[in-house]
Amino acid sequence: MQSCSPIDFWNYEAKKTLARRIARGFTYYIGKSYRKACELGLKLCRVSTNRRVCLLKVDLWNEGIEVERDVLGLYERSSLFNLFGIDISNFVCSSAKRRLKNVHIIQADIRRLPFRDGSFDIILDLSTLDHIPLSQVQDVLSEYSRSLKKKGVLVLIFWHVSLLRRFIFKLLKVKNYEDQAVNGQYFFPSDLIKGIVRRYFYIIEEYCIGSLLNLSTVKVLALVIWRLPKRFYDLILDIEYSRASKILFKSFSGLYEIIGKKK
Repeated sequence: MQSCSPIDFWNYEAKKTLARRIARGFTYYIGKSYRKACELGLKLCRVSTNRRVCLLKVDLWNEGIEVERDVLGLYERSSLFNLFGIDISNFVCSSAKRRLKNVHIIQADIRRLPFRDGSFDIILDLSTLDHIPLSQVQDVLSEYSRSLKKKGVLVLIFWHVSLLRRFIFKLLKVKNYEDQAVNGQYFFPSDLIKGIVRRYFYIIEEYCIGSLLNLSTVKVLALVIWRLPKRFYDLILDIEYSRASKILFKSFSGLYEIIGKKK
């Protein structure tokens, strides 16, 4: 399917995902992690009291497909927000529209955002950047910067190449994972992405999250990891979102999180 267009590929992946069961532990862990990231980003937003926060989320997978991980729905009924969401998949957009009545949903590509300069106070990229090759990352971050207001906030999460992930790729003989997708997913060195981010943003906070994701690539471990009680995931998340995050988890975490302010 990866030889087809990005729209067709993600339409196919969305329908395939809807047809299978997702482990509850995985859904709880990732959903709560994404919501924590959003909360941290919103704390950095500085908006006058007489207007709403203009928020853009650059994919709608959580809102249309794996809805237990919904982010925009948490803010949909609040009078404090003007919410926008885009996705490259028309199927995902249609699914999200059926659920979210107070969100402006547009089918669009993150490489060409259909918005005026300075439209948003905050942009949420919760593992969307890592669905394009490394060679196009700068173009996307430039678009995010253009679309944000002065001192606007970017919350960016992407799959990074930790030592554990590098070891897994070596075992599986996977190469060129920065510019050749592995099941639609690209993997980036965190320091390289940070260097590109710094061209447009001041980096305020960084976290190594998704520490259970690489471990769960081993099927036997996955059966155990995603059946644990919620309090276990809560504990892991508390540590991932602490000052010790980069020290404890950088070598084996699945995801890297950057929160930045536009220069």
